[in-house]
Amino acid sequence: MNNDLEHQSIFGIPINVGIPIVLAAITCMTFLVLTELVSSPLILFLIAFFIIYPYRQRSFIARRILQLNWALFILWMLMDLNSAVLPFVFSFILAFLLDPIINAMERLKFKRWLASMIMLGIIGGILATVAIFVFPSAYAQLDQVTKEVSRFVVQTTKYLESRQFYSMLQSIDIPKETVKQLVQDQLMPKAETLFSSVMDALFALLTNISLIAAQVLNLILIPIITFYFLKDLPALKSFLRKILGIKNPDALSMLERVSDILKIYVGWQVIAVIWIGAVASLLLSIFNIPYAIVLGVMFGLLNPIPFFGSIASMIIGIIVAIFVDPEHALNHVIAITLIVNGLHFLNAYVIEPRVLGTRVGLHPVLLLASIFVFGHFFGFIGLLIAVPTTAILMMFFREWEHALHTSVNADAQVLQSKQQE
Repeated sequence: MNNDLEHQSIFGIPINVGIPIVLAAITCMTFLVLTELVSSPLILFLIAFFIIYPYRQRSFIARRILQLNWALFILWMLMDLNSAVLPFVFSFILAFLLDPIINAMERLKFKRWLASMIMLGIIGGILATVAIFVFPSAYAQLDQVTKEVSRFVVQTTKYLESRQFYSMLQSIDIPKETVKQLVQDQLMPKAETLFSSVMDALFALLTNISLIAAQVLNLILIPIITFYFLKDLPALKSFLRKILGIKNPDALSMLERVSDILKIYVGWQVIAVIWIGAVASLLLSIFNIPYAIVLGVMFGLLNPIPFFGSIASMIIGIIVAIFVDPEHALNHVIAITLIVNGLHFLNAYVIEPRVLGTRVGLHPVLLLASIFVFGHFFGFIGLLIAVPTTAILMMFFREWEHALHTSVNADAQVLQSKQQE
């Protein structure tokens, strides 16, 4: 009987071996369910890794599943750590952007650790200056904007419920009862909902600013971590080149090209946010536009969003000008329109093409499509990453197109040589 079982098999596994395996698998799954360990991503990752790892050298699919397993585990870990990992992420991005400057200072005979400390000292000084002289004024203006919006809505509500409003409507032969029903049943509920949404957004912004200010002590970690990242970044690059250069040269080449695109794009966008915010605040102040600092900072922060950033800046600025200072609204609207469009034109069509060149240049239709797609799936963050991500994808597409064109030409030459023979 045992001999018969040994000769029978399922998928190449003898039955006398397969049955214990199946029973053990069922027992293991039952244990995971009963102990609720099955809900732990870490346990699931370890199980998948334990099962697939022995087959990584024998199967291409196994290697790909193992890589996907690692990628999903790292993504889950970053999402689970959330704010705990933010100082490290921010520090690495800052070190990544400052690396070219530190390299240039090294060429001027500065020690790398000294260059890193000098650069962080300069950035710290700039941030301290902004925190002392700009932030209090900006916060006060933002708080005032919240009060002005609240006051405007209250006054509008009182006017819509006043006799003066209904008398004005009767003077143009509009029935009072019809208008009263329209205002009470349709207009007022929607106005209250809109007001509530605006106020919630403003209060959330003020609260977040307060939370950030309250966590200033945690920001001490960022310059310390950034210093070590900056100091040891060449060693990290050398390690990656050594490992990837041996195992996967194509991945190393791809990583270097992606790094170049991200470094130049993100670096420029940071610079553009700073200079546009500063210049816009200055110009708005010169034209005596209310809340110049808040609007200028907002113009700078919205600038990285192509097309929609400038449109949103103009709309918000015009609304603030009309509501806060109706007497000079026309002059303010003209000034805001000229400032926003002038800075956008200068940045997008004069400075940015010279800095970014053709490496990040995208067709306008493709640019708009990427903004809509990334914005739909990833929200506000998607609007920020749409351009560099699409530029990287287009880089790979052009390389694939070039390789395909080269292959077709080579095949055509071989066929032509055969025909000549």
